[in-house]
Amino acid sequence: MSRILLIDDEPMILTSLTRLLEDDFDVMTAQDGVKALELVSKTSFKVVICDQRMPGLQGHEVLRKIRDISPKTIRILLTGYSDLDAIINSVNAGEVFRYINKPWKAEHLMNTIRLGIQIYDKINDLQSTVAKASPASGTVNPVHIEVEEKQGDVLFVDYSPAEARKLAEQFGNKFNITLATSVDEAFKEMAQKPVSVIVSNVVFDDGVDGISFLNTIKKEYPQTVTVILTEVKDATLAVRSINELQVFKYLIKPTDETVIEKTISDGILQSKAIRGNVMSSTKYVSESISPTQTPSAAQESELRLRLRAAQALLSKK
Repeated sequence: MSRILLIDDEPMILTSLTRLLEDDFDVMTAQDGVKALELVSKTSFKVVICDQRMPGLQGHEVLRKIRDISPKTIRILLTGYSDLDAIINSVNAGEVFRYINKPWKAEHLMNTIRLGIQIYDKINDLQSTVAKASPASGTVNPVHIEVEEKQGDVLFVDYSPAEARKLAEQFGNKFNITLATSVDEAFKEMAQKPVSVIVSNVVFDDGVDGISFLNTIKKEYPQTVTVILTEVKDATLAVRSINELQVFKYLIKPTDETVIEKTISDGILQSKAIRGNVMSSTKYVSESISPTQTPSAAQESELRLRLRAAQALLSKK
């Protein structure tokens, strides 16, 4: 059976989860982050499920450290609190696969773990295939990433003209900046050239749902890294950005310029890595196994038509 790790400081929760999952998975447990990190450093886990509220290391901190030790392990954050800061931190630090609320629904939790295991196996199989196809040493040649004077194409979407000009002035000497004041403008820009990072608001004047817009982009252009930069502090949007989009970073304005710059630089490197091997993207593999069914599916279909129209218009020129 596939090995998974449960992390929670409450013994009753660990016992309850273990009883639920032990018939289907090889379950190990830890009651704190330190013990969990010791286990991950010695044992391979396909999925880790971690509570957020624990003494010492918080859940998102544990998951960030687990990502560094075992990047392929699929990470799930479990919490009973509608804690916006915890959710944002789980995106920006832990890069979690899913966020699940307590009390959990058994079927939903089981299905999420099974999907995580499928993703782990598929990525692991791909990497094994690449290793076998590499030179006789049996090791995969490291990817050489050149960082140009201007690192990559970055698209800022739906900011006021004054703010857009300020963003262009702040980052124009470091990145190739393009500005789009509407969803349709963004689609046209995406159709014209490869975009490494899209930095977008999540609330648009025309009523378009920001997560659906970014999900449409991500499904069509999996190599594009999505970043949310918004003044909207909303736990529901933050959870959707994880569970539906797997957004790279979720930044709340005002955000320090150095944080935005580092986020974009890291996003460009991630985009290059995905472009070199799109099948290594958790989001891409997840969609290939089990396409996300969202409440906004109808709007995403309409947005996809608008994107295809922009692509068709460009092809005629």
